[in-house]
Amino acid sequence: MPIYDYECADCGFIFEVMVDGGGHPPLCPSCGGEQTKKLIAAPAIHIKTDPGTARIEKRVKDYLKDGKISDATRFADKARSMVKSDKVKRIADKLHEKTGN
Repeated sequence: MPIYDYECADCGFIFEVMVDGGGHPPLCPSCGGEQTKKLIAAPAIHIKTDPGTARIEKRVKDYLKDGKISDATRFADKARSMVKSDKVKRIADKLHEKTGN
């Protein structure tokens, strides 16, 4: 199913919705508003497995192996903001625990 970005005209909240075709625009998950509009955005698809997470984990480990802790933390934070994965979030959180930031 395609994923579309919507914006609420009432509160301005931007959200994603998997749409199974046709029908009315979805209600805003933030305020429940009915005035939502589809935004023009790059196509997105939902993939059940995330092969990118393994690459992110490897790159963080490579930074740590080279002693570049601040680079590893910065990369993990950037990855967490771009990849919505619990594993990526745990990696970033663990780095922050170890560095005390």
